[in-house]
Amino acid sequence: MIRHTPALEPRAIGLNELMGTNWDLISNFAIAMLAIVNPVEKIPLWVQASKGDKQNFQWLLAGMIILSSAAILLVFLWFGHNLLIRLKIDLASFKIGGGLILLQFGFSMLKGTAVELSDERVDESADLKHRVLRRYRQIFIPIGVPVIAGPGAITTAIIYGYQSSSLLTNIFLGLTLVGVLAILYATLLLSPLIQKITGDLPLNLISRVFGMILIAISVQFMVEGLTAAFPGWVG
Repeated sequence: MIRHTPALEPRAIGLNELMGTNWDLISNFAIAMLAIVNPVEKIPLWVQASKGDKQNFQWLLAGMIILSSAAILLVFLWFGHNLLIRLKIDLASFKIGGGLILLQFGFSMLKGTAVELSDERVDESADLKHRVLRRYRQIFIPIGVPVIAGPGAITTAIIYGYQSSSLLTNIFLGLTLVGVLAILYATLLLSPLIQKITGDLPLNLISRVFGMILIAISVQFMVEGLTAAFPGWVG
């Protein structure tokens, strides 16, 4: 018999809990987000998306994409669970559904088919701001959404944001997210040099490893959700 878990509800938080910091949750979130964002996988995409212009163009374009993605993910990290409350969705159901999304994305990473990017070009005679804005509109989808701030990252942000029960933990989760995206920003800027030095094979291998990590994380989400929905399964 299926046991329906209650919908997510706001939790009463005491002063000690409010000021505490859940370092295990923060470290797990850092690993999960790093695996999902996967800076290494973005290198071939970014080389293609930013080609045809100088370094200042690439820096500004990368900054706009990272800032936009960070804003989207921070909103879901800090306020996503309130959306679930309004929709009366319980955490167990969301973990199962989110785990399925992550599982599919993890397998696509293993097969090297996670992202497809069309080749778009801009008018090189236009001024820098115009060129950056036009290229940004062309590549934010798919690079910003769904590659960076995609279903996997959004699902992870909501789940970990809900599990946080203190103000400090929320702050550090946000800083962790910003730190992961800062790593991605640095990787994007170094992408042409990295690809030139390593070639494609090592980057593809590392991307497959991140895919395996993501599959393991997604299975863990589903196990936790199924355990809550079917408590009779666990001894």
